Amino acid sequence: MAGRTGLNPANVGTARALRMLAETAARAGARLARQRFGAVHAVRWKADRSEVTEVDEAAQRAVITCIQAARPADAFICEETQPEGDTRAPAPSDATLCWVIDPLDGTRNYVRGLPHYACSVAAMLGGFPIVGAICDAVHDVMYSGSQAEGAFLDGTTLRAEARGPAPPADRPRTPIVAIPSTRHGRAFEIVHDWVDRMIVRNFGSAALHLALVAAGQLDAALATNCKLWDLAAGWVLVTGAGGRMSSPDGAPLFPLDVARYAGEDLPSLAAKAELHAGLIHP
Repeated sequence: MAGRTGLNPANVGTARALRMLAETAARAGARLARQRFGAVHAVRWKADRSEVTEVDEAAQRAVITCIQAARPADAFICEETQPEGDTRAPAPSDATLCWVIDPLDGTRNYVRGLPHYACSVAAMLGGFPIVGAICDAVHDVMYSGSQAEGAFLDGTTLRAEARGPAPPADRPRTPIVAIPSTRHGRAFEIVHDWVDRMIVRNFGSAALHLALVAAGQLDAALATNCKLWDLAAGWVLVTGAGGRMSSPDGAPLFPLDVARYAGEDLPSLAAKAELHAGLIHP
């Protein structure tokens, strides 16, 4: 997977250096958002009817600036449009290290003063995410991982295993699962099934849903209208913590041709390993 970059992401030293850079960049974006939280923001509506503020754009610039200072030849795929001349980066390709950025995941929460949002940063090579970092901006908590190292919460190893007290022996544990905020696509059908047999939650941030699955705090998370920048870092975390992540019908999410990616939806299902197969909707 080294490609023309000369990088070998299976090398632990290389993976750690890229993970540290992803963490630094995600903290920069999260810090900027946290400093401006609670202010009145100018909200615009994008073509997909989602909201964007000047903070999303400023946080994205902070992330890009941080990464380019260390790796000026890398490519970027970002949620927000990059102004002309804002980056010197080459076009994404499978042979180029490509950083995938969601500078403020949870913008709807953010503009309403709901304290649940994150900055997500991943790097892809050869069609796969190889490192990822998701910073819970409100609590300044860092979830990160790499293919070579696994997944971490502020440096402590993560496992996608159930947390909390064990139920009585005669009662199976009821999974707690995250559902999407919309009935987009197949969401209604799947959520209807989940509500009947599981406890559902929605925190308004797909990236944080995935981080919580990796940490074992959620047992599964469904997203039906997410983009590459919503899930690339989370895929590294979930799989690095021993969980499984695929499309809702079980198909693999990666490899993905970053050169051809144009913001298409990438529906996803993340879960603890032992639950994943039972949650697939063919």
